[in-house]
Amino acid sequence: RGIVISSCGSTGRVAKSISRLKRLVEMNIVDFVFSFAGVSTVDALVVPALSRFVENVFVYNMGIWAALERSFGEDKHALNSSPVMLSFAEFQPFKNDTRKRVVDTRVLAYSNFKDARPWGLDIYRCSNKRCGAHAHDMIFHADGKQFYGKKWLKTQMKTTCMKCGVVNKKIDTPSWVYLCDAENLGRVWYRWPLNLIQQTDIGITH
Repeated sequence: RGIVISSCGSTGRVAKSISRLKRLVEMNIVDFVFSFAGVSTVDALVVPALSRFVENVFVYNMGIWAALERSFGEDKHALNSSPVMLSFAEFQPFKNDTRKRVVDTRVLAYSNFKDARPWGLDIYRCSNKRCGAHAHDMIFHADGKQFYGKKWLKTQMKTTCMKCGVVNKKIDTPSWVYLCDAENLGRVWYRWPLNLIQQTDIGITH
C-alpha cells in the first residue's frame, strides 16, 4: 500500500506538509508515501526512475527504501533534477522475538557542488548571519584532498558568498548526511525534514 505524489515544491519541502504525509504512514493507512522534494521536476528525466521504483516495490517485492536506491539512486540524471522524499514503514526486530513497525522519513539526493547543491541541499545558506544569501548566490568547491569510493563524503568543502564575500574553508560533511550505495558516487540521504540544529549547520537561522 503506497501513495506516489507526482508533484514538487511545497509538498515534499515544507515541514507541515511532510508531517501530514508521514502521519498517513504512522496511522498505518499506507506503508509509504513518495514525493519529490525539489523546486521543480522534468518529466522526461524522472518518469523512467519513478516507473522503476513502482515496479521494484509492487512487482519485485523489494524493500521500500531499497527500491528507491535501486531506481532513483541509480539514475544520476533523475536524482540530479530533483531530490526525492520517502516516508515509509519497516519492521525491525523487537523484544521476545517480535517485530516492531517503525516509520522513517528520508530524502535521497544528489550532491552537486557545481549546481550549488552541496549534499543535495539547495536550501544551503551563507554562514554570515547578516547576509544569509541562498545557495544560488554562493560558489561551492571541494577543498583539499578529494576522496572517492566509500570515502567520498570525507571530502571537505569550500564556500564563497557572492553577496558578502565571506569565504569558509575545510567544511566537513554534516554527521547527519549518510552515504548511499558505495557504487553511487554523489548519492546521499538524510532524515527529513531537518531539525533546527541541522538547519543551523547549513546556515539557516530563524
